[in-house]
Amino acid sequence: MKIGLTEIWNFTKMLRKGEQGWSFSLVAGKCKINDIPHEVIQELKVDAHYDTELLPSIFTFREILWQPDVFTEAAMSLPALRIFTAFCQEETNKYEQKGDELSMVYGTLLKNLGQCCEQTMVYLEKSRPDVKRGLGDLRTHAFPIIKFFINHPQNRPDYYQDAVNRLNYAVKIMLTQFHGRYTELEDPYWQVRFKKMVEPESASKEND
Repeated sequence: MKIGLTEIWNFTKMLRKGEQGWSFSLVAGKCKINDIPHEVIQELKVDAHYDTELLPSIFTFREILWQPDVFTEAAMSLPALRIFTAFCQEETNKYEQKGDELSMVYGTLLKNLGQCCEQTMVYLEKSRPDVKRGLGDLRTHAFPIIKFFINHPQNRPDYYQDAVNRLNYAVKIMLTQFHGRYTELEDPYWQVRFKKMVEPESASKEND
């Protein structure tokens, strides 16, 4: 079943303590992280070590993700994309080195965000690329990952509100200037499955 990103904690409250058979996957567009333990989901909500500067660093200060159509040539957007890609790689390495499961969730999302930038650069470096198409696809693919970090429970309220305002503006720009469609924008969500655990046969049956 599909559970909204911020609805997952209300859902898990309904589960019986220690109940086996539940599996959780985070889906953020093309990025899917399977088999996230229930304990990691709970840790996500109260992550005291969450970097509150991450949201402005990957979105609010990255005009390439929400700026209006000011790029008339592909070369104009490439420097910002290279810087953004390098930042995502740096952050990915940082979280992967930590090694804990929650850090790996953050790292995987940032790795995919960096890959979106790399794919956009490859496209824009082709001869006579459609700049609007290239940057529009980047924003569409980055949208669910950015929205995950916008909705992180440990964000600073002012950073959260600023990012929400920019995201709303970015959506408007995508629809009016980059010829995008609202149906292409996917919200991140949790994919929840339950597999009934098979009870082991009793010792008496094994002896029969």
